Amino acid sequence: MQKFTEAYDKAKDVLVNQKFADAWQTNLAEKWQAVKLFGGKGFNRGHSKVTTLVRQAIADAAKKDGQKPGEVIYDAAVNPKSGGSLAERAATLKFIKHLYRARTTGGQSVWVYAPPLSDATWVFDEITGDATTMKARLNHDNEIFSAQERKWMSTSLHTARKICEDVKHKLSGGNPKTMSAETLAMVQRWFNDEDSTADDTAATAKKLLAGFKKITRATSATTLVFTDYPDWRAQRDKYFGAAFRGGEGGGFPIIYLEGAFTRLTGNSGKEWLCAETIIHELSHHEVSTQDHRYDHHGLKPNKATFPASDAIDNADSWGYFALDLAGYLSNADFAKVYK
Repeated sequence: MQKFTEAYDKAKDVLVNQKFADAWQTNLAEKWQAVKLFGGKGFNRGHSKVTTLVRQAIADAAKKDGQKPGEVIYDAAVNPKSGGSLAERAATLKFIKHLYRARTTGGQSVWVYAPPLSDATWVFDEITGDATTMKARLNHDNEIFSAQERKWMSTSLHTARKICEDVKHKLSGGNPKTMSAETLAMVQRWFNDEDSTADDTAATAKKLLAGFKKITRATSATTLVFTDYPDWRAQRDKYFGAAFRGGEGGGFPIIYLEGAFTRLTGNSGKEWLCAETIIHELSHHEVSTQDHRYDHHGLKPNKATFPASDAIDNADSWGYFALDLAGYLSNADFAKVYK
């Protein structure tokens, strides 16, 4: 597997087409209707209790029978009469176990999938091998995001939405002639090089407005998922986050986070820098930006090494422009990145 939506689709397929051990099948299919958690365009918050029910059932069975959670999950997946495989059923339960609805606001639900840090790959690729190996891997429980970090994600998303709404308002019309002097100066600061003309600025402003309309909508998507990217777990201190350019095709935004919520520092405050990471990643997702340069490389456009054509296509430029225009970037942090 290469992305979250593949795991999402696989778990849904297992719940539809395979059968678990008898008692678990009764609960999952009849009492809890677990398959309804997986909607056509993201998780269904009306069935979010399924995640809690699965976690509680695993914990209760482990306590009652003196088993480890991994053994409970393995036994729950045993059904010789079912098609598919025991490993796929066990991985589906493991997937649900590490899924949390972090926040619900209005019509939006924010979800966090927090698999064990010790897992090397996606859950459906991780749960393989003989019974002993599978049980050991199913027992991993050192989740990559803490409860506090899950809260920060929701809070930072709210901040990112607020920033994007402000930016969208200030860019309204996408016309430099009707923008405030402050907004025009910010567009020129982050996206103009020495050769940029007034026409270039107008085209940039128009592109920014169209892009921030999409990003703002994404921050309010009915389902939005935060998770991590398995390939980067061993290098979390080097990466902030990721998103697939243009989205994953599942109908809902997925933002992969690594070091963003564990190591960010700065005078602007952790929350605002986390919001920048979210805007950065959603610019990949919604506008197909690239990573020409990161903040530590310096984001001041110049025709020699970072021309305007790269700046307008650069995710970190979009993120820091938004923070700066909305008044969230401190002078000290501006000095660090604008060079």
